[in-house]
Amino acid sequence: MKYLIGFIFVAIGMFVVIKSEWILKFFGYNDWAESKISIWGGSRILYKLIGLLIILAAVFYMTGWLENILLSIFSPIGNLAQ
Repeated sequence: MKYLIGFIFVAIGMFVVIKSEWILKFFGYNDWAESKISIWGGSRILYKLIGLLIILAAVFYMTGWLENILLSIFSPIGNLAQ
């Protein structure tokens, strides 16, 4: 089941990366991205980065790494050895 969910999220991430122009027209420009990402198309790059993060998180979820990464970030130091 986790592979099905993972593939769905990979498809969503690919849609966000490929259709970033459509997403830009639908949601509009992001003021933060336009000011902080100083190259042309800051909002487009932001939407593409969000899509890539979705794909990366889905692949980590399918391989089981996401749980290990989240546990190592959010668990107390003492519980890591168990």
